[in-house]
Amino acid sequence: MSDIVELEHHFNEIQRAFENNELSKEEYKNLLEGLEIEKTITMNADELQRKEQLNTYITAAISAASLLS
Repeated sequence: MSDIVELEHHFNEIQRAFENNELSKEEYKNLLEGLEIEKTITMNADELQRKEQLNTYITAAISAASLLS
């Protein structure tokens, strides 16, 4: 399951529990805040992975360019 789909699933579970009065307002708020933190971490991890991949491509291009010189 992708990170976004997983976050959406967690959100829907929290919503459903709150709507079914299984969570207090405080618990609901705390879970949503935790979900917000999880989203931020996921986004930062994805961004880091993309930056690492870009760095690999740039390093390979520099190596290739050096061989041409």
